[in-house]
Amino acid sequence: MPSCGRRWPVILGLCSYLASSLAGADLTGTWIGTIPKKGRTPAKDVAFRFVQSGSALGGKAYNDAGASDAIVSGEVTDQRILFDVEAREQAGNQINIVVYKFRGTLTDAEIEITREKAAARDAASGSDIPVRRAGDSDEEDRARRFLAFKLERLFR
Repeated sequence: MPSCGRRWPVILGLCSYLASSLAGADLTGTWIGTIPKKGRTPAKDVAFRFVQSGSALGGKAYNDAGASDAIVSGEVTDQRILFDVEAREQAGNQINIVVYKFRGTLTDAEIEITREKAAARDAASGSDIPVRRAGDSDEEDRARRFLAFKLERLFR
């Protein structure tokens, strides 16, 4: 029969393994996807470089034009992923700061995610810009501001 001293490393190893598996998957790495074509707007490739520390999620978002924007807040709980990105976008001669909220679920080796255009403000003045168009029904607003797509891990 093994002595008590030999059981502790096995017990501690098993507890460590169970704790890490219960905490959920580590999303740290590069994830890629394509935001689908919508109306006259072409499909767009996107990439995210996630850095996860416990339940906190940070990193950067990259678009197919080569620009990057920081993930300003993020959280991972079980298989749910929540994070916000503030992106600089040009609208005519005006530069806006747009807040996108990403909400997703980790399934097997991919993330099913929805992007919501949640808020916008003028970068120069800081004044709010409505994200809902006047006259849009709830259905039209949702169809315009929400996009669903999938992300796949490229690198760890």
